[in-house]
Amino acid sequence: MRVRSASIVAGLAALSLLSDARVNATQQAAAQPQPPTFRAGTDLVRVDVTATVRGDEPVVDLQPSDFEVTDDDVPQAVETMKFVRVDGQRTSDLNEPLQIRSREHAVQEAARDDVRLFGIFLDDYHIDKRPEITLPLREAITSFVNQLGPNDLAVIMEPLDSLRDLKYTRSKPDMLARVRTFEGRRGEIFPLKSAVEEAQMSQRNWMELRAGVTLSALGALATQLGGFRDGRKSILFFSQGPPVRLGGPNDLRMKEAMEAANRGNVTIHVIDPRPLGTVGFGGDDILRRIAYDTGGRAIVSTNDPECDLQSVMADASAYYLVGYTPTRRTNDGKFHEIKVRVKRRGVKVTARRGYYAASEKELTAAAEAAATPVNTALTGALAAIADSTSTRAVSVWTGIAKGENGRTRLTFTWEAAPGLAAADKPARLEIQPVDEAGKESLPGQVIGGAPGELPLMAHFDWPAGRQRLRFTSLTAAGETLDRWVQTQVVPDLSQSAIVLATPRFLRARNMIELRAIEANPSPSPAASTRFTATERVLVEIECAAPAGETAQITVDLLNAKGDVLRALDVPPPVNGRLRMPLPVSSLANSTYILRVTATAGEHSAEQWVAFRVAR
Repeated sequence: MRVRSASIVAGLAALSLLSDARVNATQQAAAQPQPPTFRAGTDLVRVDVTATVRGDEPVVDLQPSDFEVTDDDVPQAVETMKFVRVDGQRTSDLNEPLQIRSREHAVQEAARDDVRLFGIFLDDYHIDKRPEITLPLREAITSFVNQLGPNDLAVIMEPLDSLRDLKYTRSKPDMLARVRTFEGRRGEIFPLKSAVEEAQMSQRNWMELRAGVTLSALGALATQLGGFRDGRKSILFFSQGPPVRLGGPNDLRMKEAMEAANRGNVTIHVIDPRPLGTVGFGGDDILRRIAYDTGGRAIVSTNDPECDLQSVMADASAYYLVGYTPTRRTNDGKFHEIKVRVKRRGVKVTARRGYYAASEKELTAAAEAAATPVNTALTGALAAIADSTSTRAVSVWTGIAKGENGRTRLTFTWEAAPGLAAADKPARLEIQPVDEAGKESLPGQVIGGAPGELPLMAHFDWPAGRQRLRFTSLTAAGETLDRWVQTQVVPDLSQSAIVLATPRFLRARNMIELRAIEANPSPSPAASTRFTATERVLVEIECAAPAGETAQITVDLLNAKGDVLRALDVPPPVNGRLRMPLPVSSLANSTYILRVTATAGEHSAEQWVAFRVAR
């Protein structure tokens, strides 16, 4: 449950954590999922309610008049109600592939109404390593993962995992592979997993520090999930319970985690892997409190957690979103208790205990942020580099330039993903235009990944509009490694007086490659825009200016926030083209933007392109 204004605050926080996954405005128009239908005023409180009868069977025919809701014991009028039923099957965009390709794609999919969204938090700091704990735990998680439908989206997180590195996936084999290797580390000191743990060992209270890490990570995951959409999101918290002293620093961290869950409409189900009869009196109080405060299930003191996990899946599959506007009109930033009951006899109701109202300060900050114009060029550049963080066997680069006879030229090139085994290494990429039914609509092209018989670049001249493309990566023996279909927006450049083509990065790993690039008038651009400080990188810029005019080109180096770091030296273009070095060796590890500006008389054009440097 949450106040709409509070959801704005939570959403902004989550988006800041996912800055690399922001979506290009042009891509948004093409691919953004339908917005949730459950919308109302800015003060509306939403509470997701599970209503079941004996056997945990959902009640599906309740009406608004069946609900009684109180806010701090004050009766409220139910204004909106929606019954949500999802089963893990896709209900629209049926021809789109389900495999998650990138962070940006995961964000888009998480926003869909027909997607059940789960976070699986494995608190290794507070789970014993003993086989009688570990083996049943793995079996329980495996059972839950096997319940997931093809359209469900899940992420597995441990306390030391960074939000930036989380992998939202639909791949059961990937999830199960991680589950099979999971072990608890409660009380274990060695081996150390990171420099963070090494620093923990220098403190006397390292166990308390680990509890703080767990609770902070749990809150961060709740914040991220809460920013994706309205509707229920579920976290499965597998833990024997982090130690929390009343009034201690971790007590505050736990409250902050619960606040993040309540604001984001995130339900936390807790699963204690200890068998029945092995937990001392009060030993699971913290876990029960987490579940109670967020409307989740407390699966504790049981030898059969798999049965209860089936109920967790059922809770995420059928529930009511009930909305009301509180009679209280102040935004005090405090916790407000909600009680929900159903007038019908025999119906069991589960809902979260309350919500934190947004404060006036938070509302003001959210309003100011909403009023700030979105830099679509910046977010588009960041989205493009995020999209290149793919789980596919190849990275594909797409360049757009002005073509002949009013058409637009699209250029494609690719690189193999790093770390692939020799047997799985792609040798060529087929690019085939197809129609909505998947049938070939135009001639396709095949390009190689290294100099040889095949060309290294594919060129298509198309009119403005949309093209559906089927990409197929193959080994040297002709075996298919991967296949996917995506929609390509072809912009209309025919009416633009000045057109900047997509800037091309040219990568040289040694002097031989550098000389080859310098001698080649049309080298293949790098598909991946992640460079090391030891590489030589050139940027090739192409500009089509009005007849009889020469464009003046400037290039600024920006940080990921869009702040200008410095202007780069740019040689004059020759026949509308120029090449310039990119000083990656002098740049720190980070994400950067090149802002390329071309001016000819009263006409101008800009291109923003992102790249990363890692040593």
